[in-house]
Amino acid sequence: MRRWHHSAGAMIVLILVASGVTLIAAEACAGRGSLEAGLRAGASFNEEDESFNQYDIGVRYGLPWSWVWGDALQVDTNVATSIGVLEGGGDAGLVGSLGFEFVFGSARGKCPFEIRAGSALTLISEDQYGDEDLGGPVQFTHHISLHYWFLENLSVVARVQHMSNAGIYDENPGLDMIMLGLIGRF
Repeated sequence: MRRWHHSAGAMIVLILVASGVTLIAAEACAGRGSLEAGLRAGASFNEEDESFNQYDIGVRYGLPWSWVWGDALQVDTNVATSIGVLEGGGDAGLVGSLGFEFVFGSARGKCPFEIRAGSALTLISEDQYGDEDLGGPVQFTHHISLHYWFLENLSVVARVQHMSNAGIYDENPGLDMIMLGLIGRF
């Protein structure tokens, strides 16, 4: 069983790199997108495995790539980063990610709902949680989420995500979670 013993330092480096990439993207795309930040919390729904909880803070920035189909659909792109805590089996560790997502919404902005789907490179500081061996520190997280913008700049989100290491380690149980959150747009 592998443990990532220098986890705190590595996660701090991940946070700084992910934040830097997001800010560089924001500067490069100034005026083209929006900055979002929010909090999420969730629980696993894997059967017969350890129960997991995750709490994180995320930042997203709208990229310049966007497509509009007729009067109904607009697809935007975001770079997204997050840092948080993953708990399971009596153990806790840091989890951080950096990725990309597509945002499917109303072309005229009249509908307050959005669907988002994306993938991220994810690093975890611990890969052993109780009896559950996640394989190693490098993971990949894929998600789909529903956002409801109940105010112009405030959204609630329901997200389903799958995290696994894509078979790069001997152990690859995967971790499925449902997360709820609140996101603000600046």
